[in-house]
Amino acid sequence: MNKLLTSTNMMQDSQVDRLVTAPVPSRATELTTPTAVVTTAGVAARVIAKADDKVQLKVTETKQEREAALRLVHQTYCRSGLAASNGNGLRVMKHHLATTTEILIASQSNKVLFTTTLVRDGEVGMPLESLFAEEVAELRSQGAKLAEVSCLATDLGVTDKRHRFELLVEMFSLVVQMARRRGVDRLLLAVHPRHAKAYERMFGCVRVSAVKEYAAVQDNPAVLCVHDFAASDKDRYPFYDRIYGRKLAPWQLDGTRMSDDEREYFARAISAKVPDMLPMAA
Repeated sequence: MNKLLTSTNMMQDSQVDRLVTAPVPSRATELTTPTAVVTTAGVAARVIAKADDKVQLKVTETKQEREAALRLVHQTYCRSGLAASNGNGLRVMKHHLATTTEILIASQSNKVLFTTTLVRDGEVGMPLESLFAEEVAELRSQGAKLAEVSCLATDLGVTDKRHRFELLVEMFSLVVQMARRRGVDRLLLAVHPRHAKAYERMFGCVRVSAVKEYAAVQDNPAVLCVHDFAASDKDRYPFYDRIYGRKLAPWQLDGTRMSDDEREYFARAISAKVPDMLPMAA
């Protein structure tokens, strides 16, 4: 499976098998498992609902949800051969303890199928600055409010390509709507150069860096992409209507901050030996 240096990765159906390696309350948004291919721009995918087969999207609210998500991320790294087991089975960055970081999940039958983390620019910065410090500094100088999409992981049990692709698109929708509610202007994504064109074509991302190699992770190449909300509203990228078609409720986007006890618990899982920015096979 391809190793991908990224903060998030969302591809079209034909590429999902190469891209994806990464208990919610009853009030969470319910999404049905898709039974048809996502169509072209502006046309929603045909979905057939099954009463006992619902996928739910939300920003995490509990320690249990966050722990399940971070465990899935750790499993993804280990499965991809990008990190060794750390004994606690959790992939936690220092950024996860910040009040500007939130974990998002898609779950089914109380099992997390998909997760990603939104790291808003703040006191501890963003993980991808370890590789793109100059580019991030330039974006900051423009006065934009930035956030990085990080720690993307999908459960290995999701084997249907169409289902996996639907989860990717729905998660991107959750990320975008939640980020905009937080006042973010631009999302930052570090992706493998091989996949950058798909991000540009499908989600209106723009490359803002040259290809770089990250020595800490076996010299995997990466390129920095930016998803600018103002520009995307104007230009309307192919999946724009899919991303904004389902309006999520405020409580679905707000989540709940970690308690002090949670921070203490997750802080014990942070490893100084593991860089914050790692290649992902998701």
